[in-house]
Amino acid sequence: MPWTAFVADRDLERLSGYHRNRRLNRDSAPRTYEFRLVDRHGTPKDVYMTVGLIPGTDRSVASMVDVSDRKRFEEELRAAHEQMAAAFEEAKASQESLAAQCCEMENYQATLQGIIDFLPDPTFVLDRAGTVTIWNRAIEKVTGIRKSQIIGLGAGAVSGRVPGFCSPLLAESVLSRKGESITRKIHIPSPNGGEGTCLWGKASPLYDARGRLSGAIESLRDVTELKRMEAQIRHRIDLEQVVSSISARFVALDPDDLDDALNETIQALGSFLGVDRSYIFRFSNDRALMDNTHEWCAEGVEPQMAHLQGIPTTRFPWGMAQIAADRTVCIPVLDDLPPEAAAEREFLQEYGVLSVILVPVATADDVVGFMGFETVVQERLWSRDDVTLLTVVGNLLADLLVRIHGHKRLRESEERFRTLVERSHDCYVRATKLPPAIEYVSPSWEHLTGYTCEEYMGDPGLVERSVHPGDREIFLTMMQEPGADRVYAFRVLRKDQRYVWVEVCTIPVYGDDGRLVAVEYAIHDIDAWKQAESALIEANRKLSLMNSIVRHDILNQVTVVLGHIALLQDRPLDPVVAEALDKQQAAAEIIQSQIEFTRDYQDLGVRSPRWFLVEPLITSAARALRPAGIRIVNELDGVSLYADPLLSSVFYNLLENAMRHGKTVTEIRVTAVSEGGSVRIVWEDNGVGVPHEHKNQIFERGFGSHTGLGLFLVREILSITGIDIRETGTPGKGARFEIVAPENGARIE
Repeated sequence: MPWTAFVADRDLERLSGYHRNRRLNRDSAPRTYEFRLVDRHGTPKDVYMTVGLIPGTDRSVASMVDVSDRKRFEEELRAAHEQMAAAFEEAKASQESLAAQCCEMENYQATLQGIIDFLPDPTFVLDRAGTVTIWNRAIEKVTGIRKSQIIGLGAGAVSGRVPGFCSPLLAESVLSRKGESITRKIHIPSPNGGEGTCLWGKASPLYDARGRLSGAIESLRDVTELKRMEAQIRHRIDLEQVVSSISARFVALDPDDLDDALNETIQALGSFLGVDRSYIFRFSNDRALMDNTHEWCAEGVEPQMAHLQGIPTTRFPWGMAQIAADRTVCIPVLDDLPPEAAAEREFLQEYGVLSVILVPVATADDVVGFMGFETVVQERLWSRDDVTLLTVVGNLLADLLVRIHGHKRLRESEERFRTLVERSHDCYVRATKLPPAIEYVSPSWEHLTGYTCEEYMGDPGLVERSVHPGDREIFLTMMQEPGADRVYAFRVLRKDQRYVWVEVCTIPVYGDDGRLVAVEYAIHDIDAWKQAESALIEANRKLSLMNSIVRHDILNQVTVVLGHIALLQDRPLDPVVAEALDKQQAAAEIIQSQIEFTRDYQDLGVRSPRWFLVEPLITSAARALRPAGIRIVNELDGVSLYADPLLSSVFYNLLENAMRHGKTVTEIRVTAVSEGGSVRIVWEDNGVGVPHEHKNQIFERGFGSHTGLGLFLVREILSITGIDIRETGTPGKGARFEIVAPENGARIE
């Protein structure tokens, strides 16, 4: 077996290296060394081996000694030595730790005493016997007693020397009660005068390391500022409650109670703030004068309101500038007033005022006056909360005054309109939607219908039953369209069984949410007008009949005259006679034309305008005139005009005019253009056109080569509903007529 089979794995590489190096260089490998040998039973043993080369060969010879027992002894000896060294180090560390703890204890005691000394709260410590052992700087400052004067003395010295400290001290009580913490409120008067110091004291027991009571510590918290803040907060809360009650008083205030409310307001604020006088000044509309309108005085303070009326605001330029700028003027001491307020200082001194605060009464748009609070007995400081909440009251007061003023104006306006409505011959009715009810009927209802207001309001269906059967549909449409901007006319049956015509205008009333809440009806008696209209229609019918008869007879006679003139003209005549006959013929033709004009003009404006589709009217005119050789392009499909029923004559005359005067016309084109809310209809041909100098004259009565009555009628018919017509063509290229309807006077469907 090779020798390497007996070498432990951990030493095999080292010994193999020695073996190789020894053959390369005899002195490069050690001759003696230790390693771990594994016997045939697998038991490891520590072996000390000596190796040498056989001279003249590369072989080596080795001797081995088992040193396992020696190695074990050495290990045990080293372990014992290490244990002794560790025990020594532990003892040394314990000694150092004890010394450090002693030092730390001394430092802790010094630190604790230093901490207590620098605590912001006044603090002192008593030992178990009740002797003062610590007296920190804060308690020195509060009591005025230095630590050198009190340390080492008993608790009785503390209660005897410090005002406000009563015996037994809290710390004494802790010692006697064996460990219970105690709290107490203490007030120490200031050694320099003033309000003094308010303290909150707490004493707790101190224990030694064994848990035995070793003393007591008493700490005092300065709560003077806290108490002051609590008082300020309480003052603010109370003032807010006063302001809240004032605001609640203002919410639903009746205008008649305004003066009482304002007097109560300044009294409540003045009493709460502890001032001697509170008041309100109001400006005139032009802000040139101011009046003391309301005043409250504390008991024993003389009122001044009677002397403070009609004061020019220019007298106090500095103060009025502050008020106008919506700035509160706060003056705790009159000496604080700036030099430019000399007039204000003199005035306040005259009335014995020591402190004053002036609060603008201002809305977002205007300053209507100011509130004032002043003292005459002693000066007073005004807190920021006072200023803030008084400003709120000023704003509330301004809103109230504006609202009351608005209510008064509204009441006056309602009174004026009520008087107007109740004295009007027209009738007014207001009906609510939810719930459906008649809310108001004006007194003129009885005069109009013969029924009393009570009869109508007690029977809402009375009106519907009274409507003439022929007008029932109009009435139902009115009731179904309460928001329509229309006027309805129908007949109602009076109580005396006589029908009268009425005209009703509906006025919808909407709530804040945009919903319909009521409808107001303005009812106008048009019975007399309707009777006059009927009489006028009948008279017009009779006149038209008479005109037709007379016109027919005159035209017959004119025809006879023209016939005789034509017969005479066929014979040889003297030139003078021939000229006279020509003039007679021209005069007769003019008479004939004018008589025919009266036939067309008598129906102008008689019937109400309505909507007409234009395209059929042009087609009808072309069918009647049959223009030979002229092509008509009609592009007005769906175009409607709101016009007089004689609108058909407009297009008849335009076509006749083109045929008579256009000379070379072969095409007429009619188109429409929508322009915003209006429609423009263009009638144009390709004839000779209209000369520039005649464009405005062709619409005048009697102008032209054929009397000109046609275009005159065209303009008159269109003008009834506000439709304009003008000629805009180019001479030599054809006539062009533009018919322009007003907004909502035409539509394209």
